[in-house]
Amino acid sequence: MIIWLASYPKSGNTWLRMFLKSYFLKPGEKFGLENSRLDNFKSQGFPDQEILDHLKVDYNKFEEIAKNWEAMQDYINLNNKTNYVKTHNAMCTVGSFKFTTPRNTKGAIYLVRDPRDVLVSLAHHDGYDFEQTFEYLSSSYNFEYPLSGGKRYKKTLMGNWADHYKSWKNFKSCKTLIVKYEDMVLDESNTFKEIINYLTEIDGTVFSEEKLHKALKQTQFKELQKMERADGFSEKGKGEFFFRKGKIGGWKNDLSGDLVKKIEKVFYKEMVELGYL
Repeated sequence: MIIWLASYPKSGNTWLRMFLKSYFLKPGEKFGLENSRLDNFKSQGFPDQEILDHLKVDYNKFEEIAKNWEAMQDYINLNNKTNYVKTHNAMCTVGSFKFTTPRNTKGAIYLVRDPRDVLVSLAHHDGYDFEQTFEYLSSSYNFEYPLSGGKRYKKTLMGNWADHYKSWKNFKSCKTLIVKYEDMVLDESNTFKEIINYLTEIDGTVFSEEKLHKALKQTQFKELQKMERADGFSEKGKGEFFFRKGKIGGWKNDLSGDLVKKIEKVFYKEMVELGYL
């Protein structure tokens, strides 16, 4: 069964995956940024190219991807184990096709981040200016495209930042844990402990204080940044580094007052609800 690691881009998904990857390391295994053959915390978001090709899904038509969402998840779950799957897809329905159902999904951890900081981080990652990124962030017809491989097609449907958050918040088919990126930064130990406790509740994960502290140490932002500088990272995008700053409130130094007002106007209700305003 799948436990989704879901978020809008640049909201802490990779950090969460690295923490879980470290926490679940078996004795003798070495922690690293890149995927290993048996990695249960792969960087490729659902659906990845391998599964699209294997099931012969016509990925040039997004309707065909949506039509095969559950079939692809059925395939993932053939291994009869817990599968942690990254996605930037909204918890949406296209036509008669739901993104997922209880048939394939056991739980979901949804990461949300202040959209002003998301905009800054996403602009650096994608190589666009702030105004262009705002248009992207506020568009209801917003798709994600593959990062690499030379193929460009609509891979996941995200919508705007607020719609994405609401889609996962309102998903009632399983218990969903909503985690704020800011809490991961400001109260790291308790926030990641809450995540492990959630996995204990829904999946029987054994809690270990020793493993928690080791994973927290290995996935400090400065440690991940050091590893990326030394070995590179395939998720880097167009910026100099994927793990660029990892701080909160950086938008105050980067965004113009007019652009901040536009962001806060469009996403006012959700920003108030989450304590960003």
